[in-house]
Amino acid sequence: MNYLTISFWILLIIWIALLLISLHKISPKGDVKARDITFHALIVALISVMGFVPEAGYISLIPGISFSLVHLPVLLGAYHKGWKGGIIYGLAFGLTSWIQGMMSGVGFNALFAMPWVSIPPRLLFGFFAGFFFDLLRKNHKLYMNLFAVGGFSFIFTIMHTVLVFADLFVFYPETMKSLFFSSSPVAEGVTYTFTMVIAFGMLGEAVLASILTPLVSKALSKVRRA
Repeated sequence: MNYLTISFWILLIIWIALLLISLHKISPKGDVKARDITFHALIVALISVMGFVPEAGYISLIPGISFSLVHLPVLLGAYHKGWKGGIIYGLAFGLTSWIQGMMSGVGFNALFAMPWVSIPPRLLFGFFAGFFFDLLRKNHKLYMNLFAVGGFSFIFTIMHTVLVFADLFVFYPETMKSLFFSSSPVAEGVTYTFTMVIAFGMLGEAVLASILTPLVSKALSKVRRA
């Protein structure tokens, strides 16, 4: 079974799960909320495109280490659909990361070929982002405030990186210790460089999220109300 076939079946499972989750919103009259299903499908499709088009969602600044932009549609979707939507989008994010790891994982990226590394942190990321956006929605003024949404998006992106590395430390403690806590003089240089690259990437992802999430969310809110 090649990777294209695996990708097809995984995406098919996403769509089936999406349909089943959406069906709970059927009204007593039997009318499915088509807009909700369409929105879910749009976000999942965007995540899939960014995940599978080379250098669109996973950008390799140096060999063996990729930075992600796929968290952006997850945040966008979680802002509008809360924790239930966040779980769907986080799962889709994790699956694309897993497939990318299997297809082209080298160096540090190869660790993401394992589903227990790729999927749980992204699923939790989507859930927590949606959960806190749900709380923010209770204060409409804050929910519509660009700076508040941008600040939360920045924090959620940092949290995503923390969740990923926490997962890596749980499943690959020796590998992570060698990367971050080696006492070898040569390894110390590698550790410093690796840490700086990760920190730079994390801050870059967070800044992008803090700018794009509120702007796109506000524009999308106007479209959805039209």
